[in-house]
Amino acid sequence: MERIEVLQFKRDQVKTSSNSISNRFLVFGAEQFFVLILAFLLGRCSLFSRSFFSSAYIASFKKRDYMYYLASIFSIFGIISCSDKGLIFKYVLSILLITTINHFFDLNLYSKALLCALSVGSSGSIFIFLFSKAPVEFLYLMLEMIGCFWAVIMFERFFAAVYSKKVYTSDQTLVVVVVLALSFLGLSSGLDSMLSIQNILFFILLFSVSLFHGMIMSTAMGFVVGLLEWIKEGSNIEIACVFAFSSLLAGLMKGFGKIGIALGGFCGYIISMFYISSNPTLRIREILISAVLFCLFPLEKIVKLQTTDEREVQRMIKEKIFGVASVLENVQQNVCDKQAILICKEEAKNIVQSTCQKLCLDCSNSNVCWNIDYYRINHSLNEIKNIILKKGRVEEEDLKEFKFLCVRWKEFIIVINGFLESLKYSKLVQKASSPKENVFKTHIEILKDIVMDAAKMAENEMKKDRGTSKEIELELVRFGYEVEKVDYVAYDHYFQIDIDLKDGFKAPRKMEIEEIVKGVVGCDVEIISEVPKISGGYTVSIIKKPNVQIDYSIYSKSKENINGDRVCFLQLKNGKFLACISDGMGTGKTASENSFIVIDALKKFSSLGFDRKVAIKFINSLLSIKNAEEFASVDVVCIDRFTLACEFLKAGAMPTLIKRGDEVLTVESNSLPVGIEVESQFDFSTCKVKKGDMIFMFSDGLFELLGEDGERVLKEFISETHFVSTQSASKQIFEWATSNSFLIKDDVTIIVLKVGGGIEKRGE
Repeated sequence: MERIEVLQFKRDQVKTSSNSISNRFLVFGAEQFFVLILAFLLGRCSLFSRSFFSSAYIASFKKRDYMYYLASIFSIFGIISCSDKGLIFKYVLSILLITTINHFFDLNLYSKALLCALSVGSSGSIFIFLFSKAPVEFLYLMLEMIGCFWAVIMFERFFAAVYSKKVYTSDQTLVVVVVLALSFLGLSSGLDSMLSIQNILFFILLFSVSLFHGMIMSTAMGFVVGLLEWIKEGSNIEIACVFAFSSLLAGLMKGFGKIGIALGGFCGYIISMFYISSNPTLRIREILISAVLFCLFPLEKIVKLQTTDEREVQRMIKEKIFGVASVLENVQQNVCDKQAILICKEEAKNIVQSTCQKLCLDCSNSNVCWNIDYYRINHSLNEIKNIILKKGRVEEEDLKEFKFLCVRWKEFIIVINGFLESLKYSKLVQKASSPKENVFKTHIEILKDIVMDAAKMAENEMKKDRGTSKEIELELVRFGYEVEKVDYVAYDHYFQIDIDLKDGFKAPRKMEIEEIVKGVVGCDVEIISEVPKISGGYTVSIIKKPNVQIDYSIYSKSKENINGDRVCFLQLKNGKFLACISDGMGTGKTASENSFIVIDALKKFSSLGFDRKVAIKFINSLLSIKNAEEFASVDVVCIDRFTLACEFLKAGAMPTLIKRGDEVLTVESNSLPVGIEVESQFDFSTCKVKKGDMIFMFSDGLFELLGEDGERVLKEFISETHFVSTQSASKQIFEWATSNSFLIKDDVTIIVLKVGGGIEKRGE
């Protein structure tokens, strides 16, 4: 990226209107605002000490990004807003020490906890020596240091729960409620002169726990909140029992919805105040306001935000399933001519029942559906059965009344159509392979492998680093790009970044984007794909720059007008380079169709992220159910450009040769081509390659030219010949092979790969 271009762009940015500038800087999401507000409130929390929880909060940050430094500043603001001038030095110094040391050193969790304890101890000791000099305060400082150590661990678990965005477990709920309750304590000190704001928030928090976790968890959380109130205000410990009993009744009324929870909490508070507390002080206004806010506030939106990753994973898996479906459709159009699969009444009934059981068990609205609206629900489900019998699937426009009765109607469509497709596929397999008893079992195993692969991809989706993603997004926006979304995922040896850009005044520039991302992640990167989106804009995929590049070339000659050999080269998102040859049986159009099916399916499966072994199994199972005796060989080489691990996957393929100096290594296969047998096994092997290695892949047409002793003479020729480049190597091999043969007997394809070369596609 030209530095002059960057400076010019910055000058242009200064000239833009104030509205556009404000829009550029308003990039904080709800999550970032929540983290900063929490830092400010914890700085105001005077439980034990004003630096106690704010220091632990700052020390627990995993990533030292812009949010980390902003949170430190907000904590200091919180401390300054409610502390005496003489005490500001003591409280702020510990945060400054933690922020400074964390800036220069990368520490693990327990090291951070120890650092926090020592920082609080150092600032406290300095303050005692300068101002107090009371020996008893050193004992209190030691207890504060121990508390800081464990507070860092608590906040680390809090961030893990918040950033996971899943439904909280019991222990995660406990940590989140404690942290939120501590932040509510920071709302005192003059902010709640008319109303007890912290009590209003306490009640809303307990009502929310009752709604999502029920009676037991809400009772426990009520006692914890009451305990914190007792410690903070120095009131009677009976207040903890009051909060616990109020939460108990709120949890009991969970089945009646939000109004029931609010009514139960209100009654529990009034009853417990008169029968438990020895000095009842009713806060009628606070609990009424909290009940109204709880009922009006759309907590369902919060639940949806908490399941953002789950929806992303569902979207991703849906995309993979559609990709597999496109492979099936392509095979059907080319070689299959199957009739539509009919579904009987009993099967439609069972599918509807299975869908209801799957969705209604954990649905909060199931009592209303199956008690109050039972007849309307039953009538709608009968209509859905009739739709299944007529159309074989369910669309959104088919659900007329059902959309207004079921809150999860969108999930209902996805699940019921999934069951229908599974049923149709099982019928198709049974019909096509009735003479073979083990075909159905084989296809089920393949589907299981696909689901397991999808689960692994879903697990990787949950490893996104939102801090780095937000940094990259901010930098791209600063340079004028309209960014829709950025996903940063770190793995063992590399990281992967997917950037969704909107249509804007600035088109994506490859070198500029690489420089922007490099400035954020701190290492060289490489753009591996830049794909236009149907809806407009681009999806740019970036990885850490690999240790090696792969130079490749192809040389191919056909016997007829149509070449039966197909090849593909793919730069995968995980930094691997894949090369493949598929040789259809015979020559001409028939061979070309078979090899096209294999290559097209392999490209789609690999692009979707599925394992290549699963892809070959799936392709073999599809080709094996055809009536015609047609098949194709598959030869795959996949090189990891980070670790230099190389995978060889062969199904009826010719030997692959690896030239390392004057030595030539052979990778052979005894497997059958895909499509001959349902349970056909392919050969899979791995080895480590080195920089400078050359890998040679061939179709069987070359060995037919060389005769019976072709493999031996080919190895000798490759060993004795010095190849200048991959392009000259493939051409030299073909010219040498045809020098003793007058006619080409079969289609000939030669692929040459070199580890450590520059990425440049060459072929003839």
